[in-house]
Amino acid sequence: MKIKFISAFVLAAFVLAMIVTAQKRSDSVLRKVEVEPSKTEPYVPGELLVKIRGGAESRAAANANELVGATQLEQLGMPGWQRVKLPEGLTVDSAIAVYDTLADVQYAQPNFYYHLLATPNDPQFTSSGMYGLTKIGAPQAWDLSTGSSSVVVADIDSGMLYTHQDLAPNAWINTGEIAGNGVDDDGNGFVDDVRGWDFFYNVADPTPGGSGGHGTHTAGTIGAAGNNGLNVAGVNWNVKIMPIKIYSPAGTDSTSSMLVNAYAYVRMMKLRGVNIRATNNSYGNCGEACGYDQATKDGIDAMGDAGIVSCFAAGNDNNNNDTNPAPSYPSVYTSPSIIAVAASTSTDAKASFSSYGLTTVDLAAPGSNVLSTWNTSNTATNTISGTSMATPHVTGAVALLSAYRPDLSVASLKASLLNNVDVLPAWAGLVKTGGRLNIFKAMQNPTVCTFDTGGIDSIRIRGLRARDLSFNVTAAANCDYMVKSDSPWLTINGNNVFSSNGTVSFHVTANTTGAARTATISFGGRTMIVRQMPSATRD
Repeated sequence: MKIKFISAFVLAAFVLAMIVTAQKRSDSVLRKVEVEPSKTEPYVPGELLVKIRGGAESRAAANANELVGATQLEQLGMPGWQRVKLPEGLTVDSAIAVYDTLADVQYAQPNFYYHLLATPNDPQFTSSGMYGLTKIGAPQAWDLSTGSSSVVVADIDSGMLYTHQDLAPNAWINTGEIAGNGVDDDGNGFVDDVRGWDFFYNVADPTPGGSGGHGTHTAGTIGAAGNNGLNVAGVNWNVKIMPIKIYSPAGTDSTSSMLVNAYAYVRMMKLRGVNIRATNNSYGNCGEACGYDQATKDGIDAMGDAGIVSCFAAGNDNNNNDTNPAPSYPSVYTSPSIIAVAASTSTDAKASFSSYGLTTVDLAAPGSNVLSTWNTSNTATNTISGTSMATPHVTGAVALLSAYRPDLSVASLKASLLNNVDVLPAWAGLVKTGGRLNIFKAMQNPTVCTFDTGGIDSIRIRGLRARDLSFNVTAAANCDYMVKSDSPWLTINGNNVFSSNGTVSFHVTANTTGAARTATISFGGRTMIVRQMPSATRD
């Protein structure tokens, strides 16, 4: 007991020292600001997102927060994550340093800002047109399928004017909820979420309000009703679009915690039976270069595990995302379920604003001078440009392919699109596939991803010592997969994300208990069972 008390005292003294140091740093910064203009931070001041091993509701979370002097503001939708308010004078960086010393803390990070990837303010982006649908082979694809009302796309954006005459037929409705009765009829934790949800204001109204037409425009490209004699057509004539609003009128003040909760909602609805096959994500960045955001990546990966492809805009900074990834999160994450999209013009050239990357950006799609629905009236259209406009072409393609081939997995949907681009000289060396989206080719020749281990589905280890082992996986081109272990005594060595063929290497710690034990390695919808037994044990 005395040792525990001394340990606690030492840790508390260390935390106090960190806070005092932080206060001194804060005072120094304040003095500096008196002579220099302040610089806007890329994250919410005075807040952190913290992942606790025992869960955000656990005593471990309470103890960690108490040591730092932080207050829990909310438990996020992803397991273990909480949003906390820091004590006055403790900087974000110093608080992260303190949390990182605590055994029960898995991650501590800023609550980053995100913003819409808006239209570049350039006179050349003024003409209108729907050339994009022809470029991607949509008219030919429509001879095979025009989409299905059983396929749902979650459009995570500035909200959607679902009363628009070209969107109303394809607007998703939560049939388990009764509108306006103030009751959570379907028991999903969201009251009156008939049309989706607004995660910025945390209300059941995902219409744009004052947040502009960005989300209505992306929705129209995904699925404006086709062959109805009105306005425009989307990649899907028939589909259901679930609007998920994450932006205020400013369009720059959404945070990591809002995104995590939005992703968790989409995943939850998928697991509850809503056939969500894709999300559209025409946003990114943090106002200025931010860092790796583990909380949002966890949310994206969880959606991927649930069977959802996430299409992300590569960015409008004319940036090489391979060498400078900071401005282009979340599109640059290695998550297997992400498709990162650059913007092409009507001549298939790279749009001047479009970011690119041979390893971090997958393909191009039309994003310059794109005509689609708009939010100013129920009949309005508008022509704008950006990788925001390219991305819904790809999201729409995922939905259309899902309607035509509902059996395809996340890996197969992604590989089918990447393996069937129109390869173009203008895109050589700029994106992974060297080409622009072609949905017709993908529907004609889909890639069915299988992950072959040569007939091996289990590995038996005799003896209790630590060791490193491996097995090979064979898969088609662009079949991406993540490798995970379910046990702390078995860890994956090095990179755990693969594309096509790969060798999975893993480490087994020494077995100090002497008892037989079993772990499972999961990858691409498959499992490898690893059993470790004492040498004398027989099966």
